[in-house]
Amino acid sequence: MRKSTENLRIVLDTNVLFSAIRYRGKPFELLERAERENVKVLIPEYVYEELREVFIRNDLDFNLVVRFLATYENLSIVERKFRGELIALAEEMVPDRKDHPVFAYTLLLHEEDNAIRLVTGDKSLREALNRVKEGLALSVDEALSLLK
Repeated sequence: MRKSTENLRIVLDTNVLFSAIRYRGKPFELLERAERENVKVLIPEYVYEELREVFIRNDLDFNLVVRFLATYENLSIVERKFRGELIALAEEMVPDRKDHPVFAYTLLLHEEDNAIRLVTGDKSLREALNRVKEGLALSVDEALSLLK
């Protein structure tokens, strides 16, 4: 019998990743379960750079992030070039301009692999992506329920 997570790939936004590293809790549990289930975790380069800014702004050592991420073999940082129509769609659908790149990255990665799902704590970002395609964006709890 095939597991429902067999082809699942998750993209993490900055808040989920920051919470996993800094506070542990459910976002950390998600990373741990994803590794156990051999689920690929993708971090857009934009998210990685935004995370660097957050750590520096809060006087935290970014080397902690580098070392933390290196412990997960199923985790990759991905870089893609944005397409104008995806940014335009993000501007139209997502109120917070800081979420435009994550929205565009998720759509771009989903075009390449329809098993991609964004995991975010941002309800408006989740709702916007799910208007484009139902189930494209999940909360941490929803993602954890897929990995049980």
